[in-house]
Amino acid sequence: MPGLTLRPATDRDVERAGDVNFVAFYHAALTHGLRPAVTSPADSRRYLRHLFAVDPLGGMVAEEDGEVVAVGWVHRRGPVATIGPLAVDPRVQGRGIGRQLLERCIEAVGSGVPQVRLVQESYNTASLGLYLRTGFRIVAPLLELELPAGVALVPPDPGGAVTVRAARSDDRPRVVARDARAFGAERPQSVNLYLERGRVLIAERGTTLVGYALGIAFQGMAYLGSASADDADVLLHLLSTLAVEVGAGEAVLRTHVPATDRRLVGGLTQLGFRVFRAAHYMVRGGGTPPPPTSAA
Repeated sequence: MPGLTLRPATDRDVERAGDVNFVAFYHAALTHGLRPAVTSPADSRRYLRHLFAVDPLGGMVAEEDGEVVAVGWVHRRGPVATIGPLAVDPRVQGRGIGRQLLERCIEAVGSGVPQVRLVQESYNTASLGLYLRTGFRIVAPLLELELPAGVALVPPDPGGAVTVRAARSDDRPRVVARDARAFGAERPQSVNLYLERGRVLIAERGTTLVGYALGIAFQGMAYLGSASADDADVLLHLLSTLAVEVGAGEAVLRTHVPATDRRLVGGLTQLGFRVFRAAHYMVRGGGTPPPPTSAA
C-alpha cells in the first residue's frame, strides 16, 4: 500500500497511538450501540504507557504518510504469545491496514512460538472476520464482568481450612509455577508486574498452594487478572477478596471469566458483578480452552 509503513512502536508514538486505540474502540462500541470500555484519550495513552512497561519491544504501528493510523501489541511468553490491542483509525478502516498489521504482529511472534492467542469482543463482526481469515479459531466463549463502583463485597467462605494472604517475594516461584499451569507457559515478568505494581493473593491449605489471583488498579479502574484454584469455592473467595483489596466499592472493576463456568459466573453475579461484554477466546495454532476453575 503506497505510503504505508509498518514499524516497531517507540516512546514517541504513545500520544498518537493512544489516540488511535481510543477512537477505534470507542467508535466500534458506539456503532454497535454499546457503552465504550475506554472512555477518554488520556486513559488510552496511559494504557499504552503501561504496555511499554510490560512489553517494551512488543509494540507495532502502521504509519501512513508520517501519521500513525494503527497500533498492535505482541506479548511473548515462552511457547505462547498473545496479541492485543489491535486498533485501526476508523478513517482508514476497510483498506487492509488491520490485516497487514496483524500479519506483521504474527510474523514478529516468530516461528518458534506454536500458539498465538487473543481475546475478541464478540459484537465486532469485522474484527472477528479478520481473525478467522488469518487462521485464528474460536476456542471458548468469555464474559467480561463488571462490578460497578459503590458495591460492597463480602467474600464467601472458601471452606476446607483454606487461608488467603498477600503473596510475598519468596512466594514468587510458586505463583509463577501455578500460573504456568493455568496459562500454559511461564510468565515471570507478568507475575513480577503484579507483585510490584498490583496485588497478588495466594490460597493455602496448610503449606500447600491451592490457588492464586492477580489484580491491579489502573487508569481509574481496577482489574482482576489471571487466577486459578483447585476448586470453585476457593477461586470465588480469591477473586472477591482481591476485588476488595484493589478498589471494589471505589472504582469500577472488570475481569474476564469462562462463560461456561456456571459456578464462577453465578457466584460473581450473586456478589454484584454484571455482564459488560461477551467475548471470544481465540487461538492460532494448538490450544485448548482455559480450565474451568480459572479466570483471565
